[in-house]
Amino acid sequence: MANHHALSRRAVLGGALALTATPALAQFSLPFGKGGGLDLGRMFSGVQNLFQGMNLGEEDEIRMGNAYFDNFVARSGGPYRNRMAQSAIAQFADPILRTTTRPQLPWQFVLLNDDTVNAWALPGGKLGINKGLVRYCDDPSELAAVIAHEVGHAELSHALAQMRSEAFTKGLTQVGREVISSRVSGAGGILTGAVLDALQEPIYAMVTSGYSQSNEYAADEHILQVFDMAGYDPTKVTRFYHTMLQVVPQGAEGTTSLFASHPGTRDRIARLEQAAARHKAPSHAAAARGWTELKAVFPTRRVYRRTA
Repeated sequence: MANHHALSRRAVLGGALALTATPALAQFSLPFGKGGGLDLGRMFSGVQNLFQGMNLGEEDEIRMGNAYFDNFVARSGGPYRNRMAQSAIAQFADPILRTTTRPQLPWQFVLLNDDTVNAWALPGGKLGINKGLVRYCDDPSELAAVIAHEVGHAELSHALAQMRSEAFTKGLTQVGREVISSRVSGAGGILTGAVLDALQEPIYAMVTSGYSQSNEYAADEHILQVFDMAGYDPTKVTRFYHTMLQVVPQGAEGTTSLFASHPGTRDRIARLEQAAARHKAPSHAAAARGWTELKAVFPTRRVYRRTA
């Protein structure tokens, strides 16, 4: 646990990780049909079956998190260059990360220099919170709910679950499907090299735009588990979701894990409030260390709009 605590406190101030480009299509053999053309049906079916049958596990989650984290941080504006703010949010997140049942993951947390209201979680315990989101949190429970939701995605291996879906397979490019078909076969394949490259863009789209409906519901439920353990009031679990209803115009396409069209935010609020009613008041108050320091840097917005 000591190593886990050290990792969870570490602010990320490094540069982007340089990833190699996806290899050219010509470098791989392609499945041709009887008439000489590409058999796209076979290609699609093969990749779909491949993901469903692959014995992906924790090692693969860690590989993806380590491979993509620096790059995703750079694409999200880079780390916010304020050591006090990075330290404050690490302190705030630490009690939430202590609730994990997977302390062996290399948990890493960073405050991002991005003014949009968003947060994301990569597989393997790599988390990013935009500074723009912190500006819309008016109570420690709101920020705690966001972090707990994102921790839930990593805790519950949602990336691996979604990779096995038909929708994820469809999101791969033709070249990406061929790379995966060529480099991984059978159960027990480990994600490395060109396969990680091929998966980078669809993984980025997934973690920044939201997971599937069932996975978003599960991450919401995880918030209440964290609240019980960390000492947050369950009656405040939906406060930030109500804020999102004000920040994001009605009818707008969901663009974040926290505000997605499927499931809708109002539906998620109703489900969470119903679940919260079954939870008791905390026996101890949450420490919320670092909250005062964060609010000194990011005062809460009084006039809500989509970007901070």
